Amino acid sequence: MRNSYILLDERMRFLDCTTGAKIPSNSILDVGVKSALNHAGFDQKSFILRGGKFLWSKDDTKFDW
Repeated sequence: MRNSYILLDERMRFLDCTTGAKIPSNSILDVGVKSALNHAGFDQKSFILRGGKFLWSKDDTKFDW
């Protein structure tokens, strides 16, 4: 499960937890998402293997009351 989540702090920085510590990237507001994500320690394979990718549908938000 480690590295299969993307953590974002209150300063809009990704937190790299690969070493067990939470090391912040530069803020996405300063460097953009792509650049900051490169320092997030995110493992896309682990994300897929844990079932992190799934289909979202607005139909799921409709209520039949």
